[in-house]
Amino acid sequence: MELAPPPKTNSGIALAKRRTYNAPVSDASQTTAAHADDLLRRSLANGRLGHAYLFVGGTIELLEAHATRLARTLNCAAPPATGETGIPLEPCGGCIPCRKVDSGNFPDLDFVRPEKKSRIISIEQVRNLTRKVSLKPTEGRYKVAIIAGADRMPGPAFNAFLKTLEEPPERTVFILLSVHPDQLGETIRSRCMRVSFGGEADVQLEGNDTAWLRSFVGMSAETGEGLMGRYRLLGSLMDHLATKRDRIEENQEEASPLNRHDDLEPALRDKLKQELEASIAAEYRRQRGDFLTGLQWWLRDVWLAALRQGRELLHFQDWADTSEAIGRRLTPSQALENLQSIEATQRLLETTNVQEALALEVGLLKLKL
Repeated sequence: MELAPPPKTNSGIALAKRRTYNAPVSDASQTTAAHADDLLRRSLANGRLGHAYLFVGGTIELLEAHATRLARTLNCAAPPATGETGIPLEPCGGCIPCRKVDSGNFPDLDFVRPEKKSRIISIEQVRNLTRKVSLKPTEGRYKVAIIAGADRMPGPAFNAFLKTLEEPPERTVFILLSVHPDQLGETIRSRCMRVSFGGEADVQLEGNDTAWLRSFVGMSAETGEGLMGRYRLLGSLMDHLATKRDRIEENQEEASPLNRHDDLEPALRDKLKQELEASIAAEYRRQRGDFLTGLQWWLRDVWLAALRQGRELLHFQDWADTSEAIGRRLTPSQALENLQSIEATQRLLETTNVQEALALEVGLLKLKL
């Protein structure tokens, strides 16, 4: 069941058209969030409390604020208004449960966030959460579990959580948060009531990704259509991705139980090795996808420049001069083909077993810069 329309697929053309017009984005986002709150309130008023919600749009911080408010509402001891089945519709803000939720001390509210080093939600976190929600609420009406960055669950964690979601404990509400809901498995999305709070998910690059992309932009301005220059860009890209994967492996191996216990049974050790390999692969795919999305946003800037749009519409303002210089030497159709090419490359990498180097080579050589 959906309480608000889902965001459009992040296709190259749709991405390119974002922010092309001077629409009041912040006002629109606020309106969408207010609309989502209203729909959610009406759903509660009619007694339709879901066992699992998927909050999407905006930022994780924004979604956490809305999720925390719902947790406060459901467990408020003195709600100003209730629905037809007695479900609170808004929190009073002053009762003990409300104050405990605000201070982070409410025993029936659990947060799960990606681990700082590995940047994933581990299977251990999911198992701990499963154990907690299997118990009855201690102080509140409902146990509420808020999972921030739900799209960052690799295969083993995803499967473990899916089992809990398929047979949820009584009086438990899961609230999944994601600014990239398309990266969350359909089997989980289909079991959640989706609530869109508006706002486009912005590109989020790590510092080293930004540094590489800055170098790529500069090299693109210098090389033009030269084949040797294009292969030089490809070599730089592959080196960057290899470094990224090495860093992911190092972080996750350090966090793995395999690194903390030397006396594991052979069967358990083999199982943990398989889970580790799957976790590394999933996190690498996610980070590679985020990185390539950053490249796609820059190609969008070049497309806008080819259309002779104002530079205030460009996402990467620090590179506006270079983006405009490249855009001026391309036709709008050539610049749009760049977006479509990188989108096709991403789709190929995400949905097939194609060799990574081959897919990136074909995609990069097609770019007109």
